[in-house]
Amino acid sequence: MKDHREQAIIEDLLPLYNEGLLSEDTANWLEEQIQDSDELQKLVRQTTTPLEKEEIQSTVHHDKMITKIKRRLALYQLIFVGLSFYLAIQTSLLNDSFGFILWYTVLGFLTYLFYKDMKIVLYISFIPIFIWSIGDDIGHYLNGHIDGTVSFGQFLFQSVMGSIIVTLIHYLFAFIGNIIGFLYLKIRNGEDK
Repeated sequence: MKDHREQAIIEDLLPLYNEGLLSEDTANWLEEQIQDSDELQKLVRQTTTPLEKEEIQSTVHHDKMITKIKRRLALYQLIFVGLSFYLAIQTSLLNDSFGFILWYTVLGFLTYLFYKDMKIVLYISFIPIFIWSIGDDIGHYLNGHIDGTVSFGQFLFQSVMGSIIVTLIHYLFAFIGNIIGFLYLKIRNGEDK
């Protein structure tokens, strides 16, 4: 039987031995020590035998949980972007307001933070104002608020061009917010590393 100190050293070296991390001389010495002791041979067998894995049944349904979390997050995103969009529309140039400068910047910033996609910022800030502007112009035309000497074709062309210009002005500020969101995420992700 080995003395207590020598056995403790051998036990400490066994994990390194099993991983093949000992020098050749140390490994040879350890093998000699193990051959002389039944107790150490038993210990070697125990350290090289994999433990039995016990399967644990989880009561959590991961797929349902992830789906629920995604739905809730999507709802919050829609509410938040919807509120930002509402404020942006209420302060648009079409309402003779210059508050759109702030709110479209906020809309672009928040939309980019949520979706991390510049195309979505374009869709949310460009399409509704464009449709609203053309609809507003057509409403004015049909109600007789537009000079009757202009043909409908000329009117429609001028309306589309004017709507594009108004929409691009709004999108410019949403794009600025988008860039601010992009830079914010780059800076924040750079600090996390």
